[in-house]
Amino acid sequence: MNRYNPSELEPKWQKIWDEQKTYEVEANPERPKSYVNAMFPYPSGAGLHVGHVRNYSITDAIARYERAKGKNVLSTMGWDAFGLPAENYAIKTGVPPAQNTLENIANFKKQLKRLGVSYDWSRELNTTDPSYYKWTQWLFLKLFENGLAYQKESQQWWCPICKTVLANEQVINGGYCWRHEDTQVEKKWLKQWFFKITDYADELLEGIEDLAWPAKIKSMQTNWIGKSQGALMRFAVKDSVNHIEVFTTRPDTLFGATFLVLAPEHQLVSQLTTDSEKLKVESYVKEAQLKSDVDRMNESRDKTGVATGAYAINPATNQPIPIWIADYVLMGYGTGAIMAVPAHDQRDNEFARNFDLPIVTVVEPSFGVSKSDETYKSSMFIVLRNPSDNTAVVLDWGPRQERTGGYMLIGGAAEEGEDYIAAAIREITEETGYTNISFVSETDYDGHAFFYSNTKNKNIHAVGKGLLFDLISDEKVETNLDDGEKDKFVVTWQPIENIAAMLDDGVHEAVFRTLALGECYHGEGVMKNSGIYDGLLSSDVREKLVADLTEKSVAEETTNYRMRDWLISRQRYWGAPIPIIHCEKDGAVAVPDDQLPVILPDIKNYEPKGDGKSVLAHEPDWYNVECPKCGGTAVRETDTLDGYVCSTWYLFRFADANNTEQAWDPAKANYWAPLDYYCGGDHAVAHLLYIRFWTRFFKNIGLLDFDEPIKRLIYNGYINASDGRKMSKSLGNVVDPLDLINQGYGADALRVYELFIGPYEQDAAWDPKGITGSYRFLNRAWTLTQEFLSSEDTQGEPNSQINTVTHKAIKRVSEDLERQSFNTAIAALMEFVNELYKQKTSGFGDKGAWQFALTSLAQMLQPFAPHISEEIWQQLAHQGFVHQELWPTWDDNYLITDTITIVVQVNGKLRARLELAADISEDKVIEAAKQDERVNVYLISEPKKVIYVPGKLVNFVV
Repeated sequence: MNRYNPSELEPKWQKIWDEQKTYEVEANPERPKSYVNAMFPYPSGAGLHVGHVRNYSITDAIARYERAKGKNVLSTMGWDAFGLPAENYAIKTGVPPAQNTLENIANFKKQLKRLGVSYDWSRELNTTDPSYYKWTQWLFLKLFENGLAYQKESQQWWCPICKTVLANEQVINGGYCWRHEDTQVEKKWLKQWFFKITDYADELLEGIEDLAWPAKIKSMQTNWIGKSQGALMRFAVKDSVNHIEVFTTRPDTLFGATFLVLAPEHQLVSQLTTDSEKLKVESYVKEAQLKSDVDRMNESRDKTGVATGAYAINPATNQPIPIWIADYVLMGYGTGAIMAVPAHDQRDNEFARNFDLPIVTVVEPSFGVSKSDETYKSSMFIVLRNPSDNTAVVLDWGPRQERTGGYMLIGGAAEEGEDYIAAAIREITEETGYTNISFVSETDYDGHAFFYSNTKNKNIHAVGKGLLFDLISDEKVETNLDDGEKDKFVVTWQPIENIAAMLDDGVHEAVFRTLALGECYHGEGVMKNSGIYDGLLSSDVREKLVADLTEKSVAEETTNYRMRDWLISRQRYWGAPIPIIHCEKDGAVAVPDDQLPVILPDIKNYEPKGDGKSVLAHEPDWYNVECPKCGGTAVRETDTLDGYVCSTWYLFRFADANNTEQAWDPAKANYWAPLDYYCGGDHAVAHLLYIRFWTRFFKNIGLLDFDEPIKRLIYNGYINASDGRKMSKSLGNVVDPLDLINQGYGADALRVYELFIGPYEQDAAWDPKGITGSYRFLNRAWTLTQEFLSSEDTQGEPNSQINTVTHKAIKRVSEDLERQSFNTAIAALMEFVNELYKQKTSGFGDKGAWQFALTSLAQMLQPFAPHISEEIWQQLAHQGFVHQELWPTWDDNYLITDTITIVVQVNGKLRARLELAADISEDKVIEAAKQDERVNVYLISEPKKVIYVPGKLVNFVV
C-alpha cells in the first residue's frame, strides 16, 4: 500500500500545475466569474511566516471552491515593493534596492509556490517595475488634471540622525525616533503633495452602509471620515481685533463654555499670548511639538496646558473666558480651537479640574416623553456601592414593559421638608434592607425621568438628584414594603463595570456614570443656566441658538470632517517619481504621456543629505530638464510617491496585467471587477479607503463602470506566536512555513491547520503541535483511500449508510464554505472520515457507494489540501483536475432523520456537536448543550449571552 508522502506528491503536482498553466484564465463574458484576491504583500527580507500563510490559505480556499462551482476564477499575486525597508537596507549594506527587492520577491514566490496556491502567475505585478509605475504616474496625472492632486506646505516629523521625515507611527515614547530611541525628533515645514480625497468624503461615507464588509471595518472607516454636523462659532478676543473660530457639534452647550483651548500650533498663539506668559507658552509649544498625534490624543494621560493670559468673549453670555493652550487639541481637526464645556465633555472636564477652571452644567439628563400627571421635584436616583468588591445594587424589575421593567437603580422621593440624604437612607433600607451605609457624594445636576408608574397608576415626572452611598457592612433588616410591591423587583449586586450597559433608563445610566465611573454627562436633556433657553430640550435649542447667533454674525451652520487630504509625497529615494516638472514661468507642469514613465535613476549613495529633500534632489543630471510647456529651464519634482499610491489601483491592473497601451482595458476590468472576495488582515482604513476613493474617480473619468471596488471583504485575524505576541523577526518567534513543509508535514497539513485553528476573523496563537493533528487527519484520508483501492472485497451488501454520511458531509461542508466557516468545514470533513472508518468494518463491497464517498472526499478536501486531493482524484481513475469537476451536491432523501445535529460554540469556537431529537424545544437544546462535558468546562459562570439558531447552533458568550 502506498504511504502518504507529501515530500513527493506535493512537488509533483506543483510542477504539473506550472507546466500546464492550470490557473491561467482569460475574461469570458459567457461564463460567470469570481475575482478572489489577497492584499498585496511587501516582500521583506524576512520572507513569509506562518502568520502570513493564514491569509493566503483563506484566499486560496475561496478561489478553489469558486472554481468547483463552475466559475471563471481570477486569483493573482504581486509585490508592493517600494518603501523604506529596501532603501534602509541599501544604506546599511550598499546593496541597491532594486537588487534586494528582486531577491526578496524570489524568496516570497518560492514560499508561495511550495504552498500550492492557485495563482495566475502570468499576471504577476511588481510596483517597482517601470512598466507598472508608468501607469501609476499616468493615474497621478489624471488626478492632477482634474484638480485632485496639489502641492502645499505642511509640517512633518524630522529625525536629525535619519535625516528624513518620519510617519506619525515612527515617532515613539513621546517624541523620539523609532530607530534612534535616544534621539528627539522635530518638526519641519516642507512642501508636500496631496490627493484631495476630501472632495469624495460624502460619497465614501454614504457608500459604507451597503458594503458587505465586517462591521468593525465599516465603523473604522466611518470614524476616520468623521463627518460632523454642527456650527462654526466666532469668539471675539477681548481688547483685540482678532476672533477665534470654533467648530462644535453641540452649540446648545455654549452657555457652559467657560474657557477656550487652542492647539499649540494655532496661528494666533503668538499674537494672543501676553508678555507675562510668553516664556511659559513658548516652552509648552516646543514640548508639544515633540509629541505624536497618537500620544496627544491618548485619553488616559494627564491633561496638560498653559494659559495665554488673553480672554475671549462668550457670544452667548458676553462674559470674558480665558484662552488656554493644550496639546490634546490638534490642528488637524476642526479649526484647531475648541470651546471647552467641562460639565459635558470628559477631556474638558479633566482639564478644568486640573487647573481649577469653572464647570457650569447647562444640560440635565432626561428620559422618556413628557406626559405627566404629577411632578416629583424631590426624587432620588441612588447608587449603593460596595467598595470591597467593586459592585453596586441594581434592581431587577423583570421583563421590560414601557418604564416598569428592566434594570433600575434604587429610587424614590423625599417627603416635604425631608432631608435628601435622610430620605435616601430610608429608601435604601425600604427597598434593600441594608442599614449600615455611608453617604459619599451627589450629582451637581437634577435628572428628569418621564414614565408611567404601575404602583401609583399615573404618569410621573421625577426630578431630582443622584446620590452615591457606600455599603459599610451587610447588616440588613426586613424591607419595609407591602407584599405586592416587594414581589415586583429583585435586589441584585452587579460588577460596577457592567452596570451602565444594563440600565434601561437614560437618567439612571447618566447618574450611575457620573457617580460610580466619574464621567460627566454628555447626552441630551433639559436646558439650565442658559438664559431664555432654560427648560427647553437641548435638541430643540441647538437649531434655535445657532439661528439666533447667525443673526448676530457670530455663528453659522457647517459640516466638518475628521478626514484630511491624503499626503502622498515622500522625501525618499525608493519610490515612484512624481511626474511633475517645475518651471519658473509655468509652475507645476505635468510630464507629457509620451515621456512616461519617469524612470527612477540608478544612484550610488542612498543616504539622505539632511536638507529635507530626497537624494534625487542631488542628481542634477536627472532633475534638470526643459519645461514641456514653454521649453525653458525647469526641474523635475524630486519627491517620490508613497507606496500606498502604487497599491491603490493594482486590483484593476491584474484584470489586464500585460497591457502596454493603457493602465487597463475597461472592458476587462468591468468583467473581472469589482472583486468578489478581498482577503487580508491589515489596512483596515487607509488602503481600503484610498481604493474606494480612486474607484469613484476612475468611474467619473470613464475607466470603470462601478464605484465600489470590493463586494465582500474577508478580514482575518492574526496568527500570533505561541507566547501570544505578534510574530516578528526581531522577537525571534517567527516560524518559517518551509521549515514545516521540509520536515515532512507538507503544505497541505499546514494549510489545513491554519484554517482549522479557529474562526478566520479571530486571532489565534500558534501551537507547534497543532500541525501534527492536521497531518494525521490527511494521513487517515489517504490510508482509507489506499485500503479501498487495494481491496478485493466484491461480495459486500449495498450500504445505504455510506451514502447517508456522504450526503450529510456534502451538505455541511458546502454550507460552511458558503459562509466562509473554514474551521467547521474541516471539522465536518474530519467527522466524515471518522464515519467512513466506522463503515469500513463492514467491508468495501459496495464499490459504488465507496467510490462516490471517496470521490466526494477528494472534491471537498481540495480547497484546503489541494495536493493530496489531486492525487486521490487521480488514483480513483478520474480525468482532469479535481477542482475542474463541479462541486458535489447532496440529495435530501438521504438526510431524512428523526434527529438533528446542533453545533455548540463557546465565544464562536466549536466545542461540540449534539445529536438531538428533531422536535426538541429551544430550552432543552440549551440545557443539553450546557450539560455536555465538552462545553461545561468553559461555562465557569452563567453565560452573558446565548445565541440560538433554531435546529442548527447554540453559541454561549462568556
